[in-house]
Amino acid sequence: MLAGCGAPFPEPVPTGTLQPVHADTESPEPSTLPEVTASPNWTATPRPSPTPTATPLPAWASDLNLLFLGSDRRIERDQDWRTDTLIVVGVRPRTGIVAMLSIPRDLWVTIPGHGEDRINVVDYLGEKEKGRGGGPALLASTLKANLGLSVDAYVRINFEGMARIIDTLGGITITSERALDEWFWDETAPEGVSHMVVISGTQRMDGRLALQYARARHGTSDFDRSRRQQQILLALRDAALRPEVLPRLPQLMAALWDTVETDLRPGQVLSLLGLGLRLKGESYRGRVFDSTMCRDWVTPGGAEVLLPNPRRIEAVWRELTAP
Repeated sequence: MLAGCGAPFPEPVPTGTLQPVHADTESPEPSTLPEVTASPNWTATPRPSPTPTATPLPAWASDLNLLFLGSDRRIERDQDWRTDTLIVVGVRPRTGIVAMLSIPRDLWVTIPGHGEDRINVVDYLGEKEKGRGGGPALLASTLKANLGLSVDAYVRINFEGMARIIDTLGGITITSERALDEWFWDETAPEGVSHMVVISGTQRMDGRLALQYARARHGTSDFDRSRRQQQILLALRDAALRPEVLPRLPQLMAALWDTVETDLRPGQVLSLLGLGLRLKGESYRGRVFDSTMCRDWVTPGGAEVLLPNPRRIEAVWRELTAP
């Protein structure tokens, strides 16, 4: 069973037909959100929000919900892919808050026009059906219909690109809560596999090790991976603040434009990068799913997945983004 989301319960009541919406348009509020048929006693534990200490920004700065996607997609190959990293990032310039909510890849959702499946297949289905940008648009409508979360724009990066960015920054510093030892399929290795060893505690990671650390599955849960992925994003910010990184900015920008796909305008990208570097560490808030936000469930086909609790997820998002 999937760790952390309690005992399984019966199949959810099917929802009605959902209409796709695009990330750059206002999403209509669905008449009802998907509900599960069981009646668990969901309980929410209030969580105090840290007081932002960032310098106030101009009044014109707008709130933004950004969908960050990390996948094993290979553009040059005609194959399907899965989205291993799916994080909704709430940028609130006026209050100096950046909130991150990781969505587990095994979350079972109703995909508009495609029936029910894991959320990690949505990007592939949308791109296959609509072409470039179709995946994030379908994800935006899926998140809105199932979890009540709105998305304004997206950033998608493949794993090879993430490793290159980390190497361009000169590596990142990560503090691991536990030791990890795992083998990975690796086309670039002589034997076709590579061995990852991570010690418990603080250590320096290059791009390949950081990528393996984010994707490690042995003896861990979907929620553990989400925490490690958020760790890496924050470590990237810290690495970019190092004085010795300044001479590497041209190479960094080249790595970004070569590996990152987004519907943000260049000016928006630069503004967001500047904001991310200007905010203090306590301005960043992160959250991963827990047992109040989902339940373990086994599909009729025998797949072990997670069923969402939409109302609790919406409440957590309000907590994360509140001033």
